[in-house]
Amino acid sequence: MDTARAPRSRIYDGGFYARVMDPFMVGLHGYVADHVEPGMTVVDAGCGTGSLVFRLAPTAKEVLGVDLSPAMVEYAQQRLESTEVDNVSFALGDLSTALADRPDDSFDLATLLMVLHEMPNDARVPVLTELARVAREVMVVDFRVPMPWSFTGLRNRFIELTAGLEHFNAFRDFTRRGGTAAIAATAELPCEHVRFLDAGTLEIHRIKHAE
Repeated sequence: MDTARAPRSRIYDGGFYARVMDPFMVGLHGYVADHVEPGMTVVDAGCGTGSLVFRLAPTAKEVLGVDLSPAMVEYAQQRLESTEVDNVSFALGDLSTALADRPDDSFDLATLLMVLHEMPNDARVPVLTELARVAREVMVVDFRVPMPWSFTGLRNRFIELTAGLEHFNAFRDFTRRGGTAAIAATAELPCEHVRFLDAGTLEIHRIKHAE
C-alpha cells in the first residue's frame, strides 16, 4: 500500500481540486517561481494538478511533477497535452520511491508545497530524506506550527476538515508532532526557517546541502 499521502476521494482530486483549491495557491506559486533561477532543474513533489509545474516551466530547464494520486497525474498530463510546453513531465508514484532511479543531486531544487501535513507520519521522514538526496535544495511550504487562531487560521483548519476525516487526522498529527522543523530534525537534515506567509499561517523551510 502506498504510504506517502493519506487517501483522498476521487471527487476531491483532479478537476475539483483545480477549480476549488488551485486558486488559493496562486500567490504561493508566484513566491516559489520568484525563487527559481533561469536554467534550474526542479522536481515538484506532490504536484497535484500541475499548476506549479506549469508556472515554473518558462524559467526552468526541466520540471518534473510527481504525485501519488492517479486522478491528479491524469489531469496534469491532460493539461500538458493541450500545450506546447516541452520541458515538463509528470510521474505517478510514492514520493519515497518514485525517484529511486535518479542519481544524487539530479535536481537543483525540490519543491514540497502543502504535502507533508497530508502524509501518514511514517512516510514523512523517508520522503524528506529522498528529496534531500535527489535535489541540492528542498523548499518546503506547509502549515505553521502552532498555527494562529486567527480568521486565516480558522479558515485553513476548516478547509482541512472538509477534505475528509482521514485528511484532517493527518493534519492534526502533523501539528502535534511539531511540523516541518521537527520532521527535518528527526531525519537529521539541516533545516532553515525562511519566512511566514498567508497572514502567518504558513511557513517556508529550506533544506540545503552544506557547502
